[in-house]
Amino acid sequence: MRRIALLVLLACLAGRPAIAAPVAGAQFRYWAFTGGNDLRDPVVYYAPGPFHVQLEYWDFVRGQDQFRPEVGVHLRDRRRSSYTVQWRHERQDERFWLGTEQVVGARWVARAEISPLVRRDRTLTVWDVGADVYWASYNFAGATVIRDPRADDLWVVPVRARFATERNDWLQLTVAPASRRTLGWAVDAKVRLLRLGVERNSRFDFTSLDNTIVTVGLEVPLPQSP
Repeated sequence: MRRIALLVLLACLAGRPAIAAPVAGAQFRYWAFTGGNDLRDPVVYYAPGPFHVQLEYWDFVRGQDQFRPEVGVHLRDRRRSSYTVQWRHERQDERFWLGTEQVVGARWVARAEISPLVRRDRTLTVWDVGADVYWASYNFAGATVIRDPRADDLWVVPVRARFATERNDWLQLTVAPASRRTLGWAVDAKVRLLRLGVERNSRFDFTSLDNTIVTVGLEVPLPQSP
C-alpha cells in the first residue's frame, strides 16, 4: 500500500496542472435519515483547475455537528491522464485520497483510488477501481467497485450514465447495489448554472442507517487562466 501511494504521489509531482473547466459553486443538501436525526448540509467550493477547496458543515438536528474542510490537487500528464491528492477533515478522522484516472484508449478511462481514514487508534483504508467509456463529447457510462472496511468489508458497485448536451448540461443516473442485498440510487442534473439532485442510500456510510438526500445549488464557470 505504501508503494502504491508513493507511485501516485510521484506521478502527481511529475505532472502538470489539469485543464479542467474552472468553477465555483454553492449547494444546500438536506439528508432525511431513518430515525429522524436529519442533517442540513451547506457546501461551498472553488475549483480553478489544478486544485479545489471545499468548505462543508454538517448541521444535525440532534448530536454533534461537523465542519469538514477539504483540499485537493489535480494534475495531468502529457497523455491527459490525471492524478489526485486530496485531504478532508472529518469529526473523528483525517481522510486522504490518492487516485488516478488513466486514458487507455480513444474512449476509455480506467480509475483507481485508495483512501486512508486516519483515526486515533487505527487507520482504515477504503479502495475502489473502475472504468468509464465516453461517446459524443460529454456523454459517458461507467462502473466502480468499492470496498470499505467499516462494516465488515461491505462491497458496493455504483453504475452510472451521464447524458449531456454540447454546452455540458447533463442528466446523470446512478444505481448502487451492495453486497448485503441493499440498493442505492441517484438522479443528478446540471441545467446552465443550476445543480439539482435526489439520492437514496441504504446503510449510509456503511452503517445500518438509510437516508434520502435532496440537493439544490448554483455552479458558476470561471474564466480560463491564460
